[in-house]
Amino acid sequence: MTSSSTAKEDQVFPDGTKDYIPLRGAGNKNTVPKIHIADTPMTWKNWHQHVNWLNTTFIIFLPLIGIAYSYWVPLRLYTAIWAVVYYFNTGLGITAGYHRLWAHSCYKATLPLKIYLAAVGAGAVQGSIRWWSSSHRSHHRYTDTDKDPYSVRKGFWYSHLGWMVFKQNPKRKGRTDITDLNEDPVVLWQHKNF
Repeated sequence: MTSSSTAKEDQVFPDGTKDYIPLRGAGNKNTVPKIHIADTPMTWKNWHQHVNWLNTTFIIFLPLIGIAYSYWVPLRLYTAIWAVVYYFNTGLGITAGYHRLWAHSCYKATLPLKIYLAAVGAGAVQGSIRWWSSSHRSHHRYTDTDKDPYSVRKGFWYSHLGWMVFKQNPKRKGRTDITDLNEDPVVLWQHKNF
């Protein structure tokens, strides 16, 4: 008996199990590949598993609740100002930050500007800089193919909104070089805390 086999035999799990053999794993001959929910057809029984509920809440439900409540709650000047300022700042965060600065590297920014754009871009609830920019680079590299995360071939609504509210299989998205994003401390901090 070798020391490695002794360690495996002596391993006891918190519930007392000694003979646990995982179905999935690198060392197991009987590995069953786990199928990502995005690779299964959407049906009436499983549609809720395909939805990214956090994004759906912030992008669809909260605005609808706001529109509904506007019938009963009168609009105040400060609320209107806040809505306009928030709209333009989050749009700036996505356009000037996520899109131009990080996805396309069109310009260099100072640290305070990067922090500002990362913060207001996150307010748009379109994902982290790292995820969004990686997806956008894949979109340009693999336009209208199966590897395009926003392909119009998946439909008008999917290419404009669905990619944010439905789960995507990261293995299906086309590969892109994001080494520059992985070296940016603002991007890494925001991705970790998004």
